[in-house]
Amino acid sequence: MKTRIYYTLLVCCVFSLFSSCKKFLEVEPKGKVILKTLTDYDLLLNSQNLTSSGEQLLNQMSDDLDIPTVDPMTRTTTILSYVWSNDLNPTVNESPLVWGKHYANIYAFNAVINGVEQATTGTPKEKKKLKAEALVGRAFEYLYLVNLYARTYNAATANTDLAVPFIISTDIMNKTPERSVVNFIYGKIIDDINAAIPDLPANNNTNKFRGSVNAAYSILARTYYYMNNFTEAAKYADLALKEPGTGLMDYNPVATKADIPNMPINKQEIYARYGTNPASVVLPTVEFLKMFDKNDLRLKLYYTKLGDFTFPTRGVSQFSPNGSAVSFGTSVAEMKLIIAEAAARANNLQLALDQMNDIRKFRTATAAYQPFQSSDKEVVLQRVLLERRFELAFKGMRWMDMRKLDAENRMPAVNRLNAKGDIISTLEPHSPKYVLKIPAAVLNFNPDMPQN
Repeated sequence: MKTRIYYTLLVCCVFSLFSSCKKFLEVEPKGKVILKTLTDYDLLLNSQNLTSSGEQLLNQMSDDLDIPTVDPMTRTTTILSYVWSNDLNPTVNESPLVWGKHYANIYAFNAVINGVEQATTGTPKEKKKLKAEALVGRAFEYLYLVNLYARTYNAATANTDLAVPFIISTDIMNKTPERSVVNFIYGKIIDDINAAIPDLPANNNTNKFRGSVNAAYSILARTYYYMNNFTEAAKYADLALKEPGTGLMDYNPVATKADIPNMPINKQEIYARYGTNPASVVLPTVEFLKMFDKNDLRLKLYYTKLGDFTFPTRGVSQFSPNGSAVSFGTSVAEMKLIIAEAAARANNLQLALDQMNDIRKFRTATAAYQPFQSSDKEVVLQRVLLERRFELAFKGMRWMDMRKLDAENRMPAVNRLNAKGDIISTLEPHSPKYVLKIPAAVLNFNPDMPQN
């Protein structure tokens, strides 16, 4: 009988994660990574693997992306995710995509959480800081997992809806915990971040990949947002924006995308995270492109081959951000849009408009800018949601937003079309495909784990 140990599935991921750190980590015995000094733990938190949390496949599943040349018979992960296949990992011999990456990062964060206080160097304060950063990082990983492998948060069912195992150990011989329920995972995310805040630095302005108080607040804001607790979401979004080193960038004087600062020092970012495959070609749907006003500066900076803005042909324009990849983490714009949406839902329309227009005036050519105005609650809410779609495009957020909107009966059916325009796949409202299947390789080692 196969040993029912999930961590076995992470071995290759963990070795890959630590391979980027092998220059500073002593390995004894061979094949086992030993973290000893405070510097070891600090550098681990800077490793490229740990700063890559966003999954590019989430963009493939969104309704904003198109693959005009799609061949549904091609069984690549790109195509499987694009047509919302029942299983992104249909065989037990494949490394578990999405799931495996997040749990590999969790394993590393657990190594810091469980071990840094025993480091041979460093002060107690320095050790607590790194542990706090790891708690924030682990919480961010679980926020992805609960929004991918569980049903959308519903207060009425959150205590029974299955989510994912909550793993805190680094002992690879431990048996996998059972799948926790949604409310438990969200509770742990919130508890861990609140426990971390007293030991975090006030900001991370010199390295947006690292944890800080304002980064913690921003993750709490996103957490409460996906819990539909808009009051708490707006509160923490506002706290995240209190840091004076953050702010929106006016795109009007920006000549080219190369002039936009890179992610680690960009004042618009709060908690920066790379995507897993930043070099992927991203083709927006023509329907999405036509939603933009032609005076929207994001078109000029982030999209190519715009022509006369009529977009008559699929697959011509590309999403092409500045030299470095876009951040899948939290941002100033996301926080302002959370505040705006919370205000719109509470019928505080002026606050919603002010927050949204703060963004629009920096994203629209000055000569063409007009503040958006309306006294209709639903019109304002829809405009805020559209602005969220523009600002967070291809940052891994749209799929989770689609799930949330679907639960509110705000998502229509989404069709995938081949080159001839024939429908080859449809994501129906309230489809079970909005919840990802547990990878086959995971179930192979954990046969008692319930499948979605």
